[in-house]
Amino acid sequence: MSSLHVDQAHPAAEAVASMNAALDEFAAAPLWSIPTRELADLVVELEKVSNRLDAAKVASLAQAETSLVRTLLAAKTTHGWLKAAADVPSWMGRARLQLAHQLDGRPATAAAFSAGEITMGAATAVCNAIEALPASVPAAMTGEVEDLLLQAASHYGSRAVTRTAMNITYRFAPDVLEEQEAAARQNRFVSLTTRADGTVALRGLLDKEAGALAIAVLSPLAAPMPAVDGIPDPRETGARYADAFVQLCQLATPDLPQVRGERPNVALTVSWESLEAKAAGATDCAPGMLDTGIPFSIEATRRVLCDANVIPIVLGSHGEPLDVGRLTRVIPTAIRRALVARDQGCAFPGCDRPPSWCDAHHCKYWSDGGETALCNLCLLCSYHHDVVHHDGWDITMINSMPWFIPPAWIDSDRRPRQHNRYKIRALRT
Repeated sequence: MSSLHVDQAHPAAEAVASMNAALDEFAAAPLWSIPTRELADLVVELEKVSNRLDAAKVASLAQAETSLVRTLLAAKTTHGWLKAAADVPSWMGRARLQLAHQLDGRPATAAAFSAGEITMGAATAVCNAIEALPASVPAAMTGEVEDLLLQAASHYGSRAVTRTAMNITYRFAPDVLEEQEAAARQNRFVSLTTRADGTVALRGLLDKEAGALAIAVLSPLAAPMPAVDGIPDPRETGARYADAFVQLCQLATPDLPQVRGERPNVALTVSWESLEAKAAGATDCAPGMLDTGIPFSIEATRRVLCDANVIPIVLGSHGEPLDVGRLTRVIPTAIRRALVARDQGCAFPGCDRPPSWCDAHHCKYWSDGGETALCNLCLLCSYHHDVVHHDGWDITMINSMPWFIPPAWIDSDRRPRQHNRYKIRALRT
């Protein structure tokens, strides 16, 4: 780092040197010795200091633009100079300069930002909200509006600024709400991009009505699963919503329009030798292949062979199709109905997922010769279906009911467990 020490340093340069010296002291301080309450205060105070430092960055970059600092490196723009000189992304430099220009006319917001009371994001939100106010808001009320927005920013953050500004806007110009909703509907989109490795990236934007519906439908599917042996659902929120989205697609498949005489599905090709080798414990089995040309692990192949919208195509040693499993053949409707009547939902102990959210699972894998019969099937939600296939759980049928045998790391004795609904049913009978 270049030194800021000169014969007669500018007060701002001396202040930065003092900050660096203070940070050196901070780095050497034993944080482990701070009492918990003092540590909490320290963390919050550091955030305020960070806000003040952001304000200093905005102010100094604005002066750098005025002073044509970019000419030192023959840069075309100030944000371009900053990227070359300090590796600050161009978009960030532009955002700082834009905020500096906005703060010129917003002294109250500038003061709150400089004092560390609000973040850079909140200061930007306040300035943008005031600029977006409709003409019907009296100019004399701008200061009052700014105070309300700053209160929202300091207490609740930048999201509250946007909400407060929306309410003020609709108070004076209710017609703007309809215009914004129409624009949001016009700008809606969802994109699904298949990457080179077969994973799919999903991004999009929904208007308020569609977004509220999506959240209402996905939230129950994305709820955490019940704890098993005191261990809560390990999935992060994003993973749970991803699983919920996939499960929603599975639930919708039977009602979708047919394409060339079939409802939408994915074909998965696998050799019989690979299935047999995996069943025998081999680890170097050739993978299956999706109809998109993407390889699919043999373990995942065994899982989807249970009952899914992925149709298995099993090939013999010469590449000839030995068996093409169809949805009605893998799990016939009559057997599915009997499963629903018996299991009444996910059979995994403690799970409350309903039958409509469940797959039919072969207790002895279909790929290992297991029958597609009621005595070899149980209902599992997508989460517990994955748990059974990957976490070492076994399923055995006792008195025609599914019992779950935990892996040794959960129970060294591996004692079978059963869902309470079967036990309650036994009491009634």
